[in-house]
Amino acid sequence: MDNLPKTYPGKLSIPQLPTHADKKPRPSPHSHNRWHRPLRPPPPTIYSPRPHPPTLTPWGLPSSPIAILSYTPPSTAANSAKPTVVAFLARHGLHHQYAPHEIPNRANVAALKKLGVKSVVGFSAVGSLREEVKPRDFCVAGGVVDWTKGVRPWTFFEGGMVGHVSMADPFDGQLSDAIYKAISRPGVLEGENLKVHNGNTVICIEGPQFSTRNESLMYRSFATEPPISCINMSAVPECKLFREAEIAYASILMSTDYDSWHSTNEGVSVEMVMGHMVANGENAKRAVAAVLEELSKDEERQVVQAQRWYKKSRGGVMGLHKRYGKGDEAVERLRWLFGEEWLTEEAPKA
Repeated sequence: MDNLPKTYPGKLSIPQLPTHADKKPRPSPHSHNRWHRPLRPPPPTIYSPRPHPPTLTPWGLPSSPIAILSYTPPSTAANSAKPTVVAFLARHGLHHQYAPHEIPNRANVAALKKLGVKSVVGFSAVGSLREEVKPRDFCVAGGVVDWTKGVRPWTFFEGGMVGHVSMADPFDGQLSDAIYKAISRPGVLEGENLKVHNGNTVICIEGPQFSTRNESLMYRSFATEPPISCINMSAVPECKLFREAEIAYASILMSTDYDSWHSTNEGVSVEMVMGHMVANGENAKRAVAAVLEELSKDEERQVVQAQRWYKKSRGGVMGLHKRYGKGDEAVERLRWLFGEEWLTEEAPKA
């Protein structure tokens, strides 16, 4: 989305995929991108643009204007196509000006939350740490290892409002399953021997430098379940902040290289990554179309609305109703993010 304007005249078109069930309007927003190159404005059949100015949050401005689009899936004789509201955000900025550690992650998440976003699908180019995940393969993330260095602000709960939110499974399982079903369907992605993997563990490094060969080999040796198979620079704190904000989050990982561990590699280079990114670009558009088609189905309505996360973070906030010790600014920030009811309703009795 490096060329995304602030207003959106006209229409955008993309590949049409087969339709299935009836559709109802609902928020089904998508976040974007990753290390090297943001996706261009993504795909479905017809987008009706709705310009939206940047949302100023207590954590600053998001990395780009948020394009709010109305997606109408193709209709068939068996169904009546109905619009789905979609929001797109360029993670690295309109001109890819933000390095991974410079991305205003809290502002991005907060701006989407304020717009009423319930579910987010992020796209990220990744290096592969396993032979079976070939360059140009797609993966749906299932777990994450945080190998960042504490440079990036990573929580909404600070300054007098401490929150301890579970991060055991930072990617939403129901949303991830729906996405995998959508993009693994035969004919969605193109490419000889291309495979869609599911439940991959991704390790997030600080960047912007790529890994040394010894680091890459070390990551491969970590005893996680499943083993770490992908590496990127944007999964954290993004997935953690969406979890704190009670937004369902899933991530599509697009493999561009074998990182530095592979015997055939001289090391990762921008040229190598970009070569595969160009090929991945068209499939990314097809993936967006398939995901929107799937999430527009009536049977996925509860998955997208993500009521299962409502007030899940609230139980981890220490001293929400205490009289002393709360930071006034922290309280106001949480009020802006979650609303008055979330902040003031009495905690349930034990």
